[in-house]
Amino acid sequence: MHVVIRLHCGFGTAALSLFLLACGDGGGRDTAATGPAGLTGLGGTKGDDPNAMDEGGTTAGFEDDDGESGTPVGVKFDVGYGGTSDEVEDTCGTECECETPEHVPCDAGGSDLFNAIGLNCVGEPQVTTSTSGPITAMGVRTGFGNTNTWAPTEGAKFAVIGSGFISDLDLATPPGDSDVGPTHCNDDIGNFDPGGTLPAPLRVNDVGAVDCVADPTLVGTGDCSNTIAGQFSQGSSANDYVEMRIELDVPPDVISISYDFAFFTTEWPFYASSGYNDMYVGWLESENWTGNISFDTAGNPISLNAGFLDYTDQGGGLPEFAGTCMARHAGTGWLSTTVGVTPNEHITVVFAIFDLSDSILDSYAFIDNFVLGCDPQIGPTTQPEG
Repeated sequence: MHVVIRLHCGFGTAALSLFLLACGDGGGRDTAATGPAGLTGLGGTKGDDPNAMDEGGTTAGFEDDDGESGTPVGVKFDVGYGGTSDEVEDTCGTECECETPEHVPCDAGGSDLFNAIGLNCVGEPQVTTSTSGPITAMGVRTGFGNTNTWAPTEGAKFAVIGSGFISDLDLATPPGDSDVGPTHCNDDIGNFDPGGTLPAPLRVNDVGAVDCVADPTLVGTGDCSNTIAGQFSQGSSANDYVEMRIELDVPPDVISISYDFAFFTTEWPFYASSGYNDMYVGWLESENWTGNISFDTAGNPISLNAGFLDYTDQGGGLPEFAGTCMARHAGTGWLSTTVGVTPNEHITVVFAIFDLSDSILDSYAFIDNFVLGCDPQIGPTTQPEG
């Protein structure tokens, strides 16, 4: 089944270029989703929110071109940008197909970090991958704790990176453990300390008063999200830096990428609102965005001060953290980040985690379900998964 997107929008030229899709007829799939149309990408399935493109007071509408099973589903977006609703025709005339690659999870029997998030499976689009940091600070898991809260969102496993040793995650916090110096997940992983900067292409400076969607000329001048500098400047240096890096040429019928992640930190509660604060950054280097793409709705980076920190175990009795080093500490549930990309462009995606000001009191990020998709948007959004 193909997913067909017809755009009816008053976009400016720069924004419109993101959504002009190449025509094709191939093997994209459409499976069950939570939204009106199942828009499926590499690594998983995403439902589409009927209000996701609602700007300027106009709500996005969905049209079903054919109710028969196995036939194309048309999704029409009527967006009131600047009070206009001009119909825009793409290079195919009246319709173009956004096709996403077929995907079959390939992580059940291995320990590859990138297979675990749905990438480089046999017969699927291949991407260039690399990691930085000690092997002891990265790995794959099938779950966390004694509940299904962090079950994989794609396949059988997810990837983990941390500013501490991955093996510590399954060490239970002892009764009466000190919040200032936890017994577990409190390690210096070695000489992986970039200091006052982050490895290129990551940048720690803001781009200014607005982001790169509001002013596209800011792309390449810094962090388009303006979310890293405020927290980073409170610390003296970045230490215990670990990353997963992906480079790919966006397929011609893909207009977005998305992925799922969760964040955990032993910095909570003792170092909340201080310069001793670990950070997680999801960085995108593309034609339309150079910067962090994963942050909360208030513009806070993912750290112990982020708004998504829903699991806070002040007393040590939280069942989700039982038997782990996160007991008496804090973390998020699964979150999902989506951002627009341009068909055929070359992009770099970096998932990075690091300590600030010290090299102890560790934090970890779970990463899963990297998707090449059909979500028509430019700037990034992050929300609870599902």
